[in-house]
Amino acid sequence: MPEAGMPEKGVWPRTITDAAGNKIVFKERPERIAVLHPLYLDYFFALDTPPIASGNAANAMKEFATLQPYAETAEIADLGSGRDLNMEAIIAANPDVIVTFKGHIDANYDELSKIAPVIQIDYSDSWEKTTMICAQIIGKEELAEQLINETKEVIEKTKEQLGDLKNKSFALLRVDGKANFTAQGTKNTMYYNETAGFGLMKPDRYPEDNAMLSLEALAEMNPDYIIIQHDLNVAKAAVQEKEALAVWNSLKAVKNNHVLFFDNSLNTGSVLAIRLAAENFMGLERDNK
Repeated sequence: MPEAGMPEKGVWPRTITDAAGNKIVFKERPERIAVLHPLYLDYFFALDTPPIASGNAANAMKEFATLQPYAETAEIADLGSGRDLNMEAIIAANPDVIVTFKGHIDANYDELSKIAPVIQIDYSDSWEKTTMICAQIIGKEELAEQLINETKEVIEKTKEQLGDLKNKSFALLRVDGKANFTAQGTKNTMYYNETAGFGLMKPDRYPEDNAMLSLEALAEMNPDYIIIQHDLNVAKAAVQEKEALAVWNSLKAVKNNHVLFFDNSLNTGSVLAIRLAAENFMGLERDNK
């Protein structure tokens, strides 16, 4: 039996209750998917159903490391930035369904609903749940189950092979608009999760939630490794700005050349992002031998 509010596999018409509590009825399988935020490109590509349109499509298909294997396989209309969507482009795309995260389009919901049914997903949902919700929209639950199981196996295999890295501390950082570092927070990534993630060791005083970090606070943590998971150019510029500072050069990670740059697309937390992160960690483990 499916969960309450969830459709039965392979059955149409079907009703999906989204994260905003709206019940959306689909008489048949949607063929033309429009996503208003590019993070959902990952999910639909993994489900072998490329969207026909996306917010920030041009940049995402060019720059997201998760999407490079698909860059030449699909033509995706660009719907403008997530904060400044092009309504005319959305209408021109003629979608069968519009997908975004809850809270993204509150001001435009009625207007968008006249174009196509709108499914809102909880941004804080786990990657497994988000994968399955996307699959339910297009009737690919069995593929989603396969992807989820295979990805969990990748996570377990990576954990088993981390070797000495299990005893090293990692600080996962992003960069704000003023080139300051911010902690991602242990609860906002599966990297630190011992049971469902990679089980990385966090540095002392690394926060549970996202928070801006001074260099002095980072020095108190003094992690063995620093991962900056952000736009690569922005991340490298932020580091370059700090290279002359004594407090930056005092860090173990800096002294040992253990400052790592992971692509911004890994912040989607999708199946594709997790698998790419696993590749990065396995490469790091090989370099550590």
